[in-house]
Amino acid sequence: MTQPPTGIRCAGADDLDGVLRADRDAAQRDPERAEFLRSSLMLGQCQVHVAGGAVTGFVIVKPAHFFGRDFIELLTVDPALRRSGIGRALLRQALAIAGTSQVFTSTNTSNHPMRSLLDAEDWSFSGELDGLDEDDPELVFHKTRPAKPAHISH
Repeated sequence: MTQPPTGIRCAGADDLDGVLRADRDAAQRDPERAEFLRSSLMLGQCQVHVAGGAVTGFVIVKPAHFFGRDFIELLTVDPALRRSGIGRALLRQALAIAGTSQVFTSTNTSNHPMRSLLDAEDWSFSGELDGLDEDDPELVFHKTRPAKPAHISH
């Protein structure tokens, strides 16, 4: 029997249930978040990590959303699979597919796993925003996407 492929790809309509499952806590508590996920998927802004035929995580990249630069709006990994490299792979994929040379993201001060991931991947701290979540400032980070190699013709 052949194993289903593992990897990252652009999400399709068939992935919606898997995306909602990977984000189960937030999507179940917040109908607006579930609609945001559905909309992002339908707009082609969602990349999914798939293993064993199931969505194990996803990243949403909003093109030119933050002062004309791509913005990683949300990166989520199934809680049972965290610390397994899926988040790192999704973050790298988001950077690789970016349409702008500089990419931004943000996370709450309290989100230590995301902050650790951004630090490990050499993202630069840009600043802090107060007032979005009470007593939990939003930290903004950026990274310059590596230049794509120039095509060499012979």
